[in-house]
Amino acid sequence: MSEPILSINQLYTSFRVDGETIPAVEGIDLSLYPGEIVGLVGESGSGKSVTSLSVMQLLDETPGEVTGGEVLFQGQDLLKFTDRQKRKVRGNDISMIFQEPMTSLNPVLKIGKQLVEAIREHQRISQTDARKHAIHMLNQVGIPRSEAIMNEYPHQLSGGMRQRVMIAMAMSCDPKVLIADEPTTALDVTIQAQILDVMRNMRDQHNTSILFITHDLGVIAEMCDRVAVMYSGRIVEQGSVYEIFENPKHPYTKGLLGSIPKLGAKEDRLDSIQGQVPTVEDRPKGCKFANRCPFVMDHCWEEEPPLFDGKNRCWLHEREEATE
Repeated sequence: MSEPILSINQLYTSFRVDGETIPAVEGIDLSLYPGEIVGLVGESGSGKSVTSLSVMQLLDETPGEVTGGEVLFQGQDLLKFTDRQKRKVRGNDISMIFQEPMTSLNPVLKIGKQLVEAIREHQRISQTDARKHAIHMLNQVGIPRSEAIMNEYPHQLSGGMRQRVMIAMAMSCDPKVLIADEPTTALDVTIQAQILDVMRNMRDQHNTSILFITHDLGVIAEMCDRVAVMYSGRIVEQGSVYEIFENPKHPYTKGLLGSIPKLGAKEDRLDSIQGQVPTVEDRPKGCKFANRCPFVMDHCWEEEPPLFDGKNRCWLHEREEATE
């Protein structure tokens, strides 16, 4: 296998709240290879979006700060870049698609102006050529009457169309890495399927690596090559899509998969994971899943397990290894 294009190593991110430093993401290790789609999945509050914002260095206007680790892009640590270097990389080499495009698109600027500005920020081309390229990108993501769309405002488009515009903008400079943070959550299933097809096609045409963040395991199964399951600021299990869906090891992963309705299954009630993801202020001392885990042991409350073999953060793994 080739070298990873993006490597997140022991990433720590904290937030300053009322004078206290509260850890949000702790010790994330994740790699992304050329042309690969990796899913980052977990409940709301697990730290998925904070991880993506940390990678993109978009925490400057928040109380958040990356406090440790490194984010290597093609061997260079993004966390050590100057502001000028960061601006050069963002949108050019690494792009991001956000969950709600209305919060990302400027409501008072026409679609065409926003696309052209994004393109000319990173490419030395004329206004005319940038406009032609913008129309070409809108066509590539399946937007009809793209020339007319260039003269419309975001509020005149549907949610699915706005999301396609965001994908066109993100892909306009042919990035090597695309981070998609819940890009289909607010869309109906038909539009969602179309957006996923667009992203797959872009990956196939440009060999773009995609970090796909979602809580939808169905989307993960359809889109991804590998999966990392995140809980309470940590990765608790990772592996290939086949490994995770066919033979999950961590109790949290098992709970997530058990809560999905299955075609043809005759069950009166779906399984569920009791309780909620602990807030960053109230995380347990040991295993962060201990207060919700059906297999919890005394040891789980005292010491947090490591990520055994880089795949499973659970003390049950150690017990299973000892009995084999």
